[in-house]
Amino acid sequence: MAIAKLLPVLLKNKDAILEDGLDPRAHAQRQANNGISYGKKAVAAPLKAWESVPRMVVRGLQFVLGIVIVGIYGNRVSDGLSPEWAYGVVVAGLASVTAVVFAIAAPFGAVSNRCKTHRLFTWDLTIFILWIVAFGIFAAIFLHRDSDNPYKGSSTIVEKAAMWIDLINAVLWLVSGAYGFTKTFLGGKVDSLGGKVTEKLFQDSKKEKVHHNTAGYETV
Repeated sequence: MAIAKLLPVLLKNKDAILEDGLDPRAHAQRQANNGISYGKKAVAAPLKAWESVPRMVVRGLQFVLGIVIVGIYGNRVSDGLSPEWAYGVVVAGLASVTAVVFAIAAPFGAVSNRCKTHRLFTWDLTIFILWIVAFGIFAAIFLHRDSDNPYKGSSTIVEKAAMWIDLINAVLWLVSGAYGFTKTFLGGKVDSLGGKVTEKLFQDSKKEKVHHNTAGYETV
């Protein structure tokens, strides 16, 4: 019965047994390496998650604030075509659609390089420039305008608030563009540095585990 129970275990680990032989130190080393490999994966998983969460938050804010601007400026456009607000609606609509598309495509980046949206950082930076232009247009009109002094029948208070939302949108797209640039050109170096840090964290654990397992074999 004991042999029958032991046989499946031997067959399952035959490669390790053939490679390590009966040397307890080699077997202990293999166990330590397996443990370190698992530990690295366990550490890398939450790091990847924490990298993805801020990206999704930024994309969400880009979409929501873009829709807010579409609502504010769209109301002015519906009252009569004005180039300032028409430009703002186009930029906000383009930004909102882009944010949704990039957010949907991001999870598929692990499957296909075509879905790695950070490589399209030039488009993020283009939208950043468009938002800066929008902010400049409305800042020139409303920044120093008194609240009781409307422009083309618009509410100066509302337009001032929208103007600052334009600036916030610009900052958000600058952030996503800067992240994409960094990830595209420095991502390998950052990942390599992270690997070295992880290796260092587990180095002492590896030595301790090998020593413990070896001592156990010698005792037996």
